Amino acid sequence: MSPKIVVIHLTKDINRFLVLNILAVMLILSCILVFEGYDKKEMILGIFIAFTCSLIINLIIGRIIKRKMEKIINYSFEKFETQLYVDELTSVYNRTTGINRLIEEMSRAKRHKQSLSIAILDIDNFKSINDTYGHLVGDRVLNHIALQIKNLIRKSDVVSRYGGEEFLIILPQTDEINSFIVLERLREHIAKQPVSIGNQELYITVSIGITEVDINDSLTDTIQKADIALYQAKRSGKNRVEIAPKYFNAEV
Repeated sequence: MSPKIVVIHLTKDINRFLVLNILAVMLILSCILVFEGYDKKEMILGIFIAFTCSLIINLIIGRIIKRKMEKIINYSFEKFETQLYVDELTSVYNRTTGINRLIEEMSRAKRHKQSLSIAILDIDNFKSINDTYGHLVGDRVLNHIALQIKNLIRKSDVVSRYGGEEFLIILPQTDEINSFIVLERLREHIAKQPVSIGNQELYITVSIGITEVDINDSLTDTIQKADIALYQAKRSGKNRVEIAPKYFNAEV
């Protein structure tokens, strides 16, 4: 339920609350005024009954309003959290969140002496897709690729949109060989899953660069190694998975 609808319902509840309060008080006071012969104690009792009815109505309507306010707050918080951490187009983590998760995973891998690999996936010929079919189709391709990645990686793995048509994939407790096996399977799967454009099927390929994180590497070094491997995959004909060489020195 959208906040606008909740607010409309909340406004109606408040109006109903006010009307019921007024009607309850008017009804009881009318009874007191219409019927003669009431002494002081009975008048006080009547007023007390009116107050009690009003209080009960207040409590009931107050609980309804509280629940609806909680819905508004929860929805607003979820929407804010989504905008803060998630890429709006692809529904995977955005770049900032992806980098923060990588920092966390690098720290954890170093602390527990565990393997950690990352990969940068790039959609081949994406500019040509946009130029040929338009940006709406380009957006569908991005969504399609993001969905394929999410469906094939483990729950413990992390995917974020790193750039325009690039995705960062983090694979905890995974060395480069096992990462290659997983991502080669992903590459093959993507190549066999076309995007439907009317009566036409558009086949997409991706290139992927992998590096196993060295505990002595900085964040920049790690990403640069994966980027170099991606560049090698592109230069070797695209639609490939390449592993960054061990001897690569980011400072050179």
